[in-house]
Amino acid sequence: MPNPQVLEKYRKKRNLSVKQLTEKMGKTPGWYSKIKRGHFNLPSYHIPTMAEVLGVKPDVLAKEYFSEIKLEETSSFGLEKQKPA
Repeated sequence: MPNPQVLEKYRKKRNLSVKQLTEKMGKTPGWYSKIKRGHFNLPSYHIPTMAEVLGVKPDVLAKEYFSEIKLEETSSFGLEKQKPA
């Protein structure tokens, strides 16, 4: 499952507003918002352009965006299992 937080990480690192990012992509802020919220995925054919705008190599962006969420983000450490009723 794609991880839209990767896009946000690089956007903020470059100090780009959503408007600046989407203008460089030739898209609307609404388009990016839907991707950022996970309503739809960034199509793979946009990876090279997005990577260029974000200042990252396309293969790095693709690997991070399309990889699984890290274990630390989904860990349930410390939560007790519920006993069956």
